[in-house]
Amino acid sequence: MQPRLNFRYLWIVLIASLLAWFVWAMVQNLTRTEQTRGQASIPISSKDGSQAKIEIGNFEQIEGTNIQRSPIYLADETQAKFSSSGYSRSVLNYTFFDSTQKIFYLLKPDNESRLISTVELAESANSKLDTKKNVPVAFSYLIIDQDTNKDQQINQLDLKKLAISDTSGLRFKVLIDQVDNFNGASIVKNNRVFLFYLSVNKLKAAEVDLRSQEIVSTTELKP
Repeated sequence: MQPRLNFRYLWIVLIASLLAWFVWAMVQNLTRTEQTRGQASIPISSKDGSQAKIEIGNFEQIEGTNIQRSPIYLADETQAKFSSSGYSRSVLNYTFFDSTQKIFYLLKPDNESRLISTVELAESANSKLDTKKNVPVAFSYLIIDQDTNKDQQINQLDLKKLAISDTSGLRFKVLIDQVDNFNGASIVKNNRVFLFYLSVNKLKAAEVDLRSQEIVSTTELKP
């Protein structure tokens, strides 16, 4: 009887293992499907002629405009970073769609750089009683486009640049080089905004005229 019981026990363990593996495979497949739902993979050409794949995310309406915007991700999973909320991939660019003119266009002319962060620049409410949501008047971007530390990678360890654009995604312009970190922005007042950042371990505030897209003044924290 003992050999038969051992044989039955082994069958039970084997079946349980197969069921566990099947459930794990189904969960992984559902997770991957959820991550890529609504995205299309298409090839792009780099400056060196090599091919890479990108994924187009879902379009979202930009408040106060007739413009929709969608992120363009790097599709190579080796570039993905796992976090508690799932995989976060590099944003290479944005696709905009003007529903009035019925045209698509890109924020940047190429997909060589990485967009680390995108921040809405909005005007303040007229009063404390005004509960209307602030409508953005421009966007600021923290980007990386060069391997400044020579580690053969473009990532957040490299020096960054600060750029701005209109809310429509037009007039994209790099304003500041040699940025270590972006530390936020003030509210927009009279078409001017302060961008706070670290450069060479110094805290600075750049006053930017959004109409001309020029830096009016730069203030540095003195030790």
